[in-house]
Amino acid sequence: TELIIVAVLGSLLVMVTLQFLITNQRTYTAQNAQIQRHQALRAAMDVLSAELREVSARGGDIISMSSNSITVRSMRNFGVACAVAPATPAVTVLRVGNWFGAGDSVFVFADNRENISSDDEWLPLRVSGVDTTAACGSSPASRLVFSGQAAAFLADTVRVGAPVRSHLRYTYGLLVESGDTYLARTPAGGSAAPMVGPLKPSTGIEFTYLDSLGATTAVTTNVRQIVVKV
Repeated sequence: TELIIVAVLGSLLVMVTLQFLITNQRTYTAQNAQIQRHQALRAAMDVLSAELREVSARGGDIISMSSNSITVRSMRNFGVACAVAPATPAVTVLRVGNWFGAGDSVFVFADNRENISSDDEWLPLRVSGVDTTAACGSSPASRLVFSGQAAAFLADTVRVGAPVRSHLRYTYGLLVESGDTYLARTPAGGSAAPMVGPLKPSTGIEFTYLDSLGATTAVTTNVRQIVVKV
């Protein structure tokens, strides 16, 4: 009788312990899934807010847009002009961060009349050649040449101190890979690369575009706010 009682109590203890372990495992799995979901949401918002914050709709940075994707010009390298050669045309740029490269699409700031801001603009140019042996005083620099673009360059006034920025075209949208949906970034002419996920299929990312009055707009140059739902 005592052995039977011990065996029954032992079995009950094992069952209770096993049930406790199973419950803990389920709780851990649910909490881990919740943490991963929150991390995916934060990562997606960090990526999109960092890219979209600098977008200038009036400047034509929004190439195309839909409810679940957007194509924009994303700013990358930055430099400051320390010498300008309008006849070439070329600018020598103090390097801040990465080097500019031949083929880069850049914006060069044209101040025009110094006491008037209404005629300031960014000149869209493409770098045809780079001399990385140039210098701005004792600091390393790049001499950027814009062959065949003299007319666009000379039509405005680029001064010493003008900022120069390169940009790339990216599309942000949804990508299905191995059965899961991700926020992906696709460079112009390249392949989509998953960045954050998994997300909800079809509606994992939703963009809403608002104009200056807060109304929904489908005109890229009228966009003043982009509401992102992840």
